Amino acid sequence: MLSHTKNIISIDVEDWYHSSLDLFKDSDIKHGARPDYSVISNTIKTLELLEKTQNHGTFFVLGTVAEHYPDLVKEILNKGHEVATHGYCHQLVYNMSQENFETDLKLSIEFLTNAGCNTIEGYRAPYWSITKSSLWALDSLKKMGLNYDSSIFPIRRGLYGIPDANPNVHRILKDLWEFPPTTIRLFGVNWPIAGGGYLRLVPYQIISSAIRKSSGQNIRVFYLHPYELDPTDINLKHKGKTVSTYVHWLQQRIGRKSNPCKLNRLLSDFKFTTINKTLSTLRQE
Repeated sequence: MLSHTKNIISIDVEDWYHSSLDLFKDSDIKHGARPDYSVISNTIKTLELLEKTQNHGTFFVLGTVAEHYPDLVKEILNKGHEVATHGYCHQLVYNMSQENFETDLKLSIEFLTNAGCNTIEGYRAPYWSITKSSLWALDSLKKMGLNYDSSIFPIRRGLYGIPDANPNVHRILKDLWEFPPTTIRLFGVNWPIAGGGYLRLVPYQIISSAIRKSSGQNIRVFYLHPYELDPTDINLKHKGKTVSTYVHWLQQRIGRKSNPCKLNRLLSDFKFTTINKTLSTLRQE
């Protein structure tokens, strides 16, 4: 392992609504729809924050974003960040067949390549949906020539997670590395602190302390979504008819106002790098 700590920041480039379709059973919109234009302005805000704090990150870009907004991908690359794939249309991996998964992955890589990505090394599944029932996806990633995955969350949740998965960065298959989001171990259980709703809910003092003391892990993977820098970007685009839709909508609202300040503080207090640079170092050791 690395002889010193590496903090990685990763960004899932998507708009919150179209990436929540698996949770909106009452929406008429289908997977693969054009992402909301707000993904552009919010990603630009993310790029500006990274530049201000002098950090570089790995951007897992949804294929539909690259398809409809290729100039945004070019801008990410021009700023010196890594671009990896988040799949094409944000479908849960374990709800797809392996054949459909590979088609989705190929399509995402095609649109990223068309947008100017000469090298695509990694993948992150929508909603961390590589679980025990979909570990076959790792073979597909290797088959497609990717070098790393960042999809296995070592916690227990209804929608995702493998609680007994290795929480550290490790080689999961021959020549395929796994970069799981950071957790802390308390009372025999892994607790998430790495980003998203967990970052919004957990007080910053706990997060910063955990970073400094995190269980001997010397590679820590954090994540965010561009829309989390915009507290106003939380409108439903259909008339909700189910309780689950409103529950998810309310969950997305929690902590949104304070989150931009928290992300700014996190990226200012700690230095972050990309996954591909960290992987390059690992391979040399």
